[in-house]
Amino acid sequence: MSKSFDTLRDEYGAKLCEELGFLPTSNSTKPLYIANGLFRESTGQTCELRDVHKWVVSERRAKAVPSRDLLEEFSSILSDSSRDLVDELQEVRFYLERIFNPDSTVYPSYDNSVMNISSKWLVRPYTKAEAGIGHFLFEILNESIDGAKSPALEQLRLALQQDDDDITRLIKPIIVREPEAERLKKLQLEPTSTNLNQSKLAIRRGFDRLAKNIELLGEAEDSLLVLRRLICFSSFAVFFYLADVNHSEFFAPQIPLLLDAGLGLGAIASASSSSFLSCKKVVETYTINILERYLSSLEGQYILDIRDQESIAEYIGNIKLYHKKNDVEEIRSIILQHFKSYCEKGETPIRAISRALQFALYTYTYPNNTPSDFCSVIGKRGGLVGPAGSSAKQVRLLVHRFALENLVLSAVEPDQLQSGLELRELGVSLRDSYSVIIGTDTDGDYSMLANARIAQDTPENLRSELSLNAQGIADMLISLGLAKRYADGVTIIGTEV
Repeated sequence: MSKSFDTLRDEYGAKLCEELGFLPTSNSTKPLYIANGLFRESTGQTCELRDVHKWVVSERRAKAVPSRDLLEEFSSILSDSSRDLVDELQEVRFYLERIFNPDSTVYPSYDNSVMNISSKWLVRPYTKAEAGIGHFLFEILNESIDGAKSPALEQLRLALQQDDDDITRLIKPIIVREPEAERLKKLQLEPTSTNLNQSKLAIRRGFDRLAKNIELLGEAEDSLLVLRRLICFSSFAVFFYLADVNHSEFFAPQIPLLLDAGLGLGAIASASSSSFLSCKKVVETYTINILERYLSSLEGQYILDIRDQESIAEYIGNIKLYHKKNDVEEIRSIILQHFKSYCEKGETPIRAISRALQFALYTYTYPNNTPSDFCSVIGKRGGLVGPAGSSAKQVRLLVHRFALENLVLSAVEPDQLQSGLELRELGVSLRDSYSVIIGTDTDGDYSMLANARIAQDTPENLRSELSLNAQGIADMLISLGLAKRYADGVTIIGTEV
């Protein structure tokens, strides 16, 4: 082992990320990074974009390439390369940055930059902020079910092949300076396969239904909308997996995800906030469960007896620790203190050390963004969690309209959408697909919240507010043109409304 090997980070943390399939420990991950990873895996190619990057980083940014230098380097694609064009070029680059950097993912340094991806010409090599999520999702989509891969893959590839959209055309003169064979790089991707647990299977079915409904709505020719829908749902898929994987892998109770329609209903806001907090807490529990399963496999090798407190205390004394800021023996002492404390509270020794190590991981290895905090990162940036801002109060599942629309399209079968379904039927589809509740079944939804110990901590009027929240969700769908409320008060969701 190298001198800087740290068992917390390099063994336990790595094991957690390996089991999850991605790295939920970065505050930098945004939808465009997820898009880049998924698009790269799906197309099997990347594009050289350093020259495009020079144009997209405007001169208002530090270390940007001066426009006068671009005039010289790109004179072949400019109708007039005189110095008088400098001011105009600066303005053009300002607007290019607005268009290609909507998510603040373009930096003066090319290495960590991802631009707005409208076609295959904007897919770049791997960046750390992707966190492996693109590969995680690709494996789910690429797995054959009944002999077929997800239709979302082919839909995505076709959308990326279309390069006559309004966004790609802006940079086409830069792109065509080099032959396609020189600019595009084919990747040698190894065949992948993944075990689809129940959470992954729910995600896969969601992508499949979304792709089919995009076809049904006649949107497949709108490449930009196709890409936007698939990436919006990708963000939800990651959030859902974090909230649900403990249920799939360790048979824990499923967390009900109460969507808040944003009507200012106090009980709904409180319950939705508790639902969101439960998602974060269940990631902690999942981490403990993963550590317990892993440490149990070490019995007879590094731990003499996982049922013996002294054997595990000896193991704690032998683990190799490294930390830049904290004294490693102090960290070891804290782990040992927590271990003994949990044992005194009646935990088994193997459960006690798993809980102690989870605390140490969150405190010392991931102090700025824990796997639980990643629920906030991906939820807020995917339009599922709000309000935005680090100082926002009562953060909850405050769903945005576009995220809600994609969620509905991923939960409803195309034949249902075509024939039309009532709001209560939509509620059933969302519950069955993702344990998402919107208030369409007052008794059923309240019971789910009660079983999760959420309703008990919420004001007494929660039951009456559930139906109001459902009507708010319906109003959002009506404003999107995906639903219609008739004179008798019934709301129908579908393509023929």
